[in-house]
Amino acid sequence: MKGNIDLSKKPQFFQFKNLWLGISLLLFAVVVFSISYLCLEKDRPVMLLVDGQPLVVAAGKEEVDKALDRAESELEKQYGTVIKGFKQALTFDSELVKKEDKPVSGSELCELLKDRLDWQAECAVLSISGKPDLYLRSENEAKKALEEIKKYYLPGDLTGVEVERTDFAEEVSLRAGTGPVKSVRTAESAVEAMVKGLDRIIQHSVQKGESLWTIARDNNMTVAQLMEMNPEQKSDFLRPGQKLNLVKAEPLLTVLTTVTTTVEEKIPYKTVYEDDDTLWRGQQKVRREGVPGSRKVTYRISKANDVEVSRETLEETILSEPLSRIVLSGTKMMIASRGDGGNGILGWPTRGKINSPFGKKRGRKIHSGTDIDGEIGDPIFAAGDGVVLEAGWKGRYGKCVMIDHGRGLTTLYGHLSLIDVAVGQQVSRGDIIGLLGTTGNSTGPHLHFEVRLNGEFQNPMKYLEQ
Repeated sequence: MKGNIDLSKKPQFFQFKNLWLGISLLLFAVVVFSISYLCLEKDRPVMLLVDGQPLVVAAGKEEVDKALDRAESELEKQYGTVIKGFKQALTFDSELVKKEDKPVSGSELCELLKDRLDWQAECAVLSISGKPDLYLRSENEAKKALEEIKKYYLPGDLTGVEVERTDFAEEVSLRAGTGPVKSVRTAESAVEAMVKGLDRIIQHSVQKGESLWTIARDNNMTVAQLMEMNPEQKSDFLRPGQKLNLVKAEPLLTVLTTVTTTVEEKIPYKTVYEDDDTLWRGQQKVRREGVPGSRKVTYRISKANDVEVSRETLEETILSEPLSRIVLSGTKMMIASRGDGGNGILGWPTRGKINSPFGKKRGRKIHSGTDIDGEIGDPIFAAGDGVVLEAGWKGRYGKCVMIDHGRGLTTLYGHLSLIDVAVGQQVSRGDIIGLLGTTGNSTGPHLHFEVRLNGEFQNPMKYLEQ
């Protein structure tokens, strides 16, 4: 009968009850397994790779994320800027972890990530034509640095100084950008970098005769620093043409400064020489000491950093004239002290009476020269033009000078208190060569004067002028 329900037959749903129950149990098992697997993976140690290169074993990916957040926060606090990430790619590989590998602590991981990753920071980029960029914390810091570098090269005391111009020789630009956080500077450190420069490596070609010491000295380095820059250099031996690395630092910025300044300065005095016939030739005497004058001068000075480029005198007022120093210069010529002079080839080396003539016997020896009396400090003159052969201590002669006059003729001056010439020096007749004394084997102040011809002693009286 239509409309009647046959209760002996079950609905289709109940016919597949066991099938639905099995599927539900299977899905539940999959979910439980997935959650368990993820939990296990979460806590499983992993090898952290930076740009594909193993760096460190971490406790898990979540620990790495925590360390990255902590590192970023600490860097922002340390450098006072906003971190914009890092350049490298980080990946993980649990299969590279060995059983004996122990994960680093969270703090160690943080410090490692701070040090090894190229963190980029939001900053102001100061570009100087042809030079490395400088990164500063903000635009205000950069502008402050540019103002400070201009003041750096101005005089410390600006009293009486008018600054006409300060400018930069290089093209300077400023923009917002990013840069390595470890290179971000304060205004003060940026000024220091612009003044002292950033180190750069250049190569030096070794020249013949150079050594490690001379190259280091010429480049304001120590030999140890030079060897450190060239680790392949194992010995002191260098060959011409060999290349050596050098570290050079040069200012990043050239500040052009023009100032006007008014100063008082001394006017140097001149020295005037006047002839005096009461002094012996070669003798001098100060008649009046010099006195510098003074003036007020206004200059316009242009400098490039610390180097003065030009100086222009704008105004000058003489406050006092200088007073010249007057020196009397002797013109008195040496003449014979007695009337039995010779042919005049030689001039007298000093004034005074003859104490002991040539040839006089002294015990068993013949006197080889002529002793001329005098006082310690009297000038001794060259008897003729010639070249100094000896100038120094000579045994019994004491302090002694010997002059070669050519053609085998020489003269000797003994017992001097002071020698005023050097070996090889050219002298003219009448030049002062020393001062009379009593050095060596001497019985009192006098000059022992010898004349030799081809090495043989001669009577000086045959050669002295009358």
